[in-house]
Amino acid sequence: MENILEILKKWNPWEKELDVGILREDYIKKIFPLMERREVLVLKGIRRSGKSTIIKQLIHKLLQNGTTKEQILYINLEDYGFADDLNLKLFDIIFDEYKKYTKNKKRTYFFIDEVQKLTSWEKWIRTKYDLEENIKFIVTGSSASLLSKELSTLLTGRNLSFTIMPLSFKEYCLFTKKEDLDGYMIYGGFPEIVLEKSEEKKNYLLQQYFEDIIHKDIIDRYNIRNTKQVINLSRYLVSSSGSKVSINKLSKVFGMAKDTIATYINYMVDAYLLSEVNYFSFSAKVKYEVSKLPKFYALDNGLVKIVSMKYSKNTGKMFENSVFIKLFEKYKEASYWGELSSEVDFVINRTAINVTSTDDIPEREFKGLNEFNKKYKGFTLIVISKSLKKEGVIPIKEFLNEELNY
Repeated sequence: MENILEILKKWNPWEKELDVGILREDYIKKIFPLMERREVLVLKGIRRSGKSTIIKQLIHKLLQNGTTKEQILYINLEDYGFADDLNLKLFDIIFDEYKKYTKNKKRTYFFIDEVQKLTSWEKWIRTKYDLEENIKFIVTGSSASLLSKELSTLLTGRNLSFTIMPLSFKEYCLFTKKEDLDGYMIYGGFPEIVLEKSEEKKNYLLQQYFEDIIHKDIIDRYNIRNTKQVINLSRYLVSSSGSKVSINKLSKVFGMAKDTIATYINYMVDAYLLSEVNYFSFSAKVKYEVSKLPKFYALDNGLVKIVSMKYSKNTGKMFENSVFIKLFEKYKEASYWGELSSEVDFVINRTAINVTSTDDIPEREFKGLNEFNKKYKGFTLIVISKSLKKEGVIPIKEFLNEELNY
């Protein structure tokens, strides 16, 4: 293994300034006040969404507030120097080297990036936590099940979790210094993509991101042998974002067992590539009827574009996916509803939403909401339009910019 201390010096602020990028203020405001509490802070989210940058911004704020550089310990488990030594002893070796080098006697802020690379990491942290050692843990991972059943058992009441998303439209405008709705809808919100000026490089990077998510967070993580099946299925599901998904049909199309399809889809949801939207009903029995097919949405528009070159011309799909991402940022889940020819795109809390990419709003958008309203009373009804604003109708730009309080 490469000299541990040399690896640590690469990542830590002991002898150099960290590049903190553009401040993601909303996240820092939520997370930083919890730095003095004991709980393990868990930052989860899709690969390349900016988790590492947020770590650096938290470190920067600690240093601004009087924490010494020696109190910081930051490692990234995807560093190739650790590749052959990903076991629990690694943490002990790292911590011993850190203590010897810094001679820190105060509290240690231990940041661990891509923690899911090391199996059973939670056991090591739990031990340190229960021994009441003076360590604050902040971990990141590209996996929704970072707080899996086992981990929840081990760290129940000992963790606080945050989902880090690619840039919201509000953040996108801050990064680009302009309100470019088309750019946001087509290329999405991955920070590096947003800051890249060249369309050719944007496309190249998005392709690389998609492949990294599939290979690192699905194929490698679950030791899948038939890689081509996973790649083809994920391309299909991302390109048809917002469509109803029948596992029976996918099984026939891709020649895979239904259980295998369902497992692969779960892996994609776990990697934050997709999010599931189920049928709305107050009855769990109706909600999960076999005939009520779920929909799946991609969690970044740029990924849809890169696997479906027609996407940039499909403004309806772009609008709908952007609205879903906004809802997911706040609520982490949504439902849809439909009966016969009536449909509602999203039901969230006590609000029903239909999305259209035009200002000449088709009658079916109002019809779907009104039919829903006959069946379920007391919901706010909203149509999201291209730019039209009137009672019950909100322009998409305004919707993407507002604080949701549904």
